Amino acid sequence: MLEKNGAAVAFVEKDKISYPKALDVASTAGWLETQICLLLDKHTPDAVGYKLPLTHSSTKPIQNSIFPLGILNLCCNKKNISISHFTSQGINATKFGLTKKDDVYAYIDVHIGQHPPYWDKAAKDAALVAWFLL
Repeated sequence: MLEKNGAAVAFVEKDKISYPKALDVASTAGWLETQICLLLDKHTPDAVGYKLPLTHSSTKPIQNSIFPLGILNLCCNKKNISISHFTSQGINATKFGLTKKDDVYAYIDVHIGQHPPYWDKAAKDAALVAWFLL
């Protein structure tokens, strides 16, 4: 979660949902809806964004990323929260007035800091998408 105060963008908090191991797909969907709604209620965002995964070679990644994104869209719709998606091509330095060759991940580290654990490319993509929506 990021906040904007004037021209300054500040990192506020991040949450990670860890999947339960013993649930079937249908039960996981219900569990995810509850978890996502709890996060939306906790943070009360004006808008939500996510990176859309474009390629998957097996069903497990689909089950663990595409299904949850559908549930995220459903939860946001139920709560009247604006939701947007971005692709890898849309996450680039030009959105910040930089050149395509500039490292957008280094840029975000400088401007909002590093926030371990889980401060990997996926976490940085999520932060960049949040920044685009501010």
